Amino acid sequence: MTHRVQPLHEKVGYKSVIDMGREASVPFPHNLCDYPTKILPQVMGEFVERLSAPGEVVLDPFAGGGTVAVECALRQRRSVNIDINPHALEVAQKKLAALRTGSLFESPRVEAQLCLRADARALPIRADSVDAIVTDIPYADMIRYSDLPADLSTIEDYDAFLDALAIAFDEMARVLKPNRYCAIFVADYRIARSRMILPLHADVIGLMQARGFDLFDLYVWRYYRSGGFRPFGAKPYQAMNVHSYILVFHKPVAPKALIKNRPVRYRPRLLEKLQKM
Repeated sequence: MTHRVQPLHEKVGYKSVIDMGREASVPFPHNLCDYPTKILPQVMGEFVERLSAPGEVVLDPFAGGGTVAVECALRQRRSVNIDINPHALEVAQKKLAALRTGSLFESPRVEAQLCLRADARALPIRADSVDAIVTDIPYADMIRYSDLPADLSTIEDYDAFLDALAIAFDEMARVLKPNRYCAIFVADYRIARSRMILPLHADVIGLMQARGFDLFDLYVWRYYRSGGFRPFGAKPYQAMNVHSYILVFHKPVAPKALIKNRPVRYRPRLLEKLQKM
């Protein structure tokens, strides 16, 4: 019996805003083990679907609880899942084992999902060998996943964190095949006590562009849809953070020249209205 996962775009379309709250159900086997993450597997699986084809290799250099591994198994992809935290890999392996024994379908490719303990800054992978990258990077020390010195989520200094992230991005650039794509899930870092926001998504764009990537697409995932939040702190109140970013980068074969859009051609009736304004 063939198992087909319904792509998210069949439900919400190709829009730059993905409006899907965290109240959405978390499907089997993602719901078996608790691991600190905000990403819905349906959303991450959508980008596995968009950026790769069945049989291709998807890399997650910050694998966490194995969301990409499970989504690749369900979608007939192979995956390489890297994490420095052994607990994260245990969670990923448990989900894959449950998928193997508990699925009603024959098709999930559990055996094609490789989970390795390694540092994202030194990937044990050949150059130009993966077809896509889909990953949810650490958000500085906003969520600390372990106390391991090599865990990027333990780096408290923001600039030092960006330096470490840049090395990981060097490795991602090295192993991704030319003319392929990389999706990075990222949220900005809000420091409540200092009443300031560190624009991590903008810094990620800068770091990736410095490594030769083009910003291909940018999505806003709105994960809270309730309007009942009360402001906190002192006036002027800061907005409640209800979204994160999904940044899609393209690794070009060679540097591309910027081709400008054609000039906008207004319809005659619209021109008449503009002239009367």
